[in-house]
Amino acid sequence: MRAPAHRARRTVSSSILSIASATFFLSGCVLVRSSQRDYLSNQTALEAVAKAVGYQVDPARYQLVAVEVHEDLITLQYRGVEKVGDSAWVVRFSEKSTEQNPEAISDIYSLIPLLEEGRKGFVVVEDGERKVAGTVARFVRYRFDSPVSGEDGKPFAAHGIVVTLRRTEEGVAVVYQIKLDNHGDRDDVTWDDLAPFFEPLSRG
Repeated sequence: MRAPAHRARRTVSSSILSIASATFFLSGCVLVRSSQRDYLSNQTALEAVAKAVGYQVDPARYQLVAVEVHEDLITLQYRGVEKVGDSAWVVRFSEKSTEQNPEAISDIYSLIPLLEEGRKGFVVVEDGERKVAGTVARFVRYRFDSPVSGEDGKPFAAHGIVVTLRRTEEGVAVVYQIKLDNHGDRDDVTWDDLAPFFEPLSRG
């Protein structure tokens, strides 16, 4: 079920949401990036950052390929190992009490316009909420035309899911935005496919 139009178009006052989420969804510049050349690989540094912030995904399932760090947020970008068509982003925000509306960054429906941007044929196929890691996570599943085409020139069907959840870590409120896209080698992307990204939260 698609979210009501007035919710999808809700104006978000938080500048953190507009800047960081745009980076999250549009895969902008990063501060630390792994290299395809082994002798220049930053993998050790990338994994050290993930360990320092307490968020490590099973490397047999997803390879950490980029990290962006700011004072109040961190973005981790992953590439699928088992499913090479997978690409995923995890953004962790530290809520600020001085924000006019700190809950805005956990509003799943405010992210829909960012999801639509640059994705042809975008349509929401499901939305809802589920319990995970001791909190309630809200999610939206969607499909769109993959940027990858078959031999006939037609784009593969692409699928994705995005989740927001709010929890307390070390006495501080934090918000996670987790997004998983697949560009053609999955029949669908569902809640269960996010399990590797929920595991670090369950361990925390």
